Amino acid sequence: MSDWARLDRVIQYFGLNVNSFAREIGLNRAERLYQIKKGNYSISKNLAGVIVKHFPEVSETWLLTGQGQMLVSGGGVAKIPLYSIDLDAFGDDLSTLPVTDELDIPVLAGSDFAFVNPGEAMSPEIGNGSVVFVKKVDKEAVVFGDIYLILSSRMNVVRYVRGLDDKNWRLVAKNATNFDDIIMNKANVKAVYKVKGVLSMISI
Repeated sequence: MSDWARLDRVIQYFGLNVNSFAREIGLNRAERLYQIKKGNYSISKNLAGVIVKHFPEVSETWLLTGQGQMLVSGGGVAKIPLYSIDLDAFGDDLSTLPVTDELDIPVLAGSDFAFVNPGEAMSPEIGNGSVVFVKKVDKEAVVFGDIYLILSSRMNVVRYVRGLDDKNWRLVAKNATNFDDIIMNKANVKAVYKVKGVLSMISI
């Protein structure tokens, strides 16, 4: 497996693209990563260290050499906590919330948690009662057009995020006929979680 293949596997694992991954690990530009993709550079010890600092579950040895498993745990997959609570109950400290179940779904490993989606705003993309798997990302790593769980001082919602201006996002429902757009000031956003996957209750 080439250096780029390993790096791309990590990027895909966390549900990001090259540009958002670069922002997540603190790079001002993604050019360094694109040079690896072109084969001009290998993954340096410094870059591997930066990646592992931000994503400690990734093996630095595997990043550098391809030996062993991508995950530090040796391939063991941590179970994903499932919360079945109102979206407004989510806050900065998830440890205080009651866990309904713990899900063992390897394809969605890397998710921070899962929750039962309420309502029809994102239907049919995310139906009422579907289980939504999310991974926390930095506000600056948001990719417009993707779906996120937004925790804010105003409300907590699952929406497509689109750009509006330097200070505001436009949050758009899939079911736009019945749900208006929401204009969200980025300063009011407390946390952002990218939707990595969706399962119906029947499938689990």
